[in-house]
Amino acid sequence: MFGKMAALKNIIWAVGIVVCLGALAVGLIFASAVRYDGSGQVQELSSPDQSEEPLVTVPGSGTLLTLEETEDGGQAYIDSLTFLCDSALIGLRDYGLLSAGMATTQVWGSSAGNIPAADIAQCVIKYPADGTEVPAATAAMAAKPRILVISLGCDSLAETNREDFIANYSSLISSLRSASPDTKLVCCSITSVTTGYTGSDGLTAELVSSANDWLREVCTNNGVWYADVASAVSDSSGTLFMDYASSNGKTLNSAGISAILTYLRSHTV
Repeated sequence: MFGKMAALKNIIWAVGIVVCLGALAVGLIFASAVRYDGSGQVQELSSPDQSEEPLVTVPGSGTLLTLEETEDGGQAYIDSLTFLCDSALIGLRDYGLLSAGMATTQVWGSSAGNIPAADIAQCVIKYPADGTEVPAATAAMAAKPRILVISLGCDSLAETNREDFIANYSSLISSLRSASPDTKLVCCSITSVTTGYTGSDGLTAELVSSANDWLREVCTNNGVWYADVASAVSDSSGTLFMDYASSNGKTLNSAGISAILTYLRSHTV
């Protein structure tokens, strides 16, 4: 009797194995018949409205991120900004136009106040926290500003060219990003000179206009914000208003810088 049960058990096991092998063979045949050949569609997550512009633009995507007019950000917004600037906006520090007045730590500029366009990549600033002179990227690594407004390019602009300007400005942006990845970077258009300006640096309204084209190319290639602050202090031809210029016809006076601050308050990031 036990022998018969053992034989029956072996038969059942054999049948089970045959069934499993048959199922495996059917599965292999089916998989071979419907194998993905790369021509099928891949499901993608869709945004709520594909017709709208993307909210975030990837750096280098070819889109100029221009700061458009917004609601007034108020003094609190200005207080959140850090400024890296040459002689055009150094009055932010020297005129005491920010909340802390002459003791402000929001302005990064050189001791002399000017930063030549050819030196933008390695520009050295007087770090306001301790008075030491350090590269701008070193200051960014230490301070980690939330928003850094960059206003550079007008000093000794005639001594550089398009290729060097773009290369130096792009190098600065790269070093700042590496030092403080979370900092939002805003590049300001270069302010012009008054009619009849005869400074020895050779700066002209036409050269400034060309340099702002170069700057827009920098912003487009590097995916940083572009703020056309020069439009707040210039006429339709791009010439600096006399009322906003200091006696040298180039750097901004307190009224001109105040106009820039008003512009930034209504063109927030």
